[in-house]
Amino acid sequence: MFRRKNSNTGFPPGRGGGRGRNRQPGGFGLGPAGECVCPQCGAKVPHQLGVPCYQQKCPQCGATMTRAN
Repeated sequence: MFRRKNSNTGFPPGRGGGRGRNRQPGGFGLGPAGECVCPQCGAKVPHQLGVPCYQQKCPQCGATMTRAN
């Protein structure tokens, strides 16, 4: 029996053709180097390996830090 092909992909219905399998899961992953910066007062501290900046508090004002690009 012949299978009907999907007109969009050229593959039989129900099959995606394998697209999108190689995308890596996870967040931004900016690496171990860099700085965390306070969005309120501008204080900067070195980024600690394994500790996201958003989990650190500013040593000067206590606000949540963000990652500097």
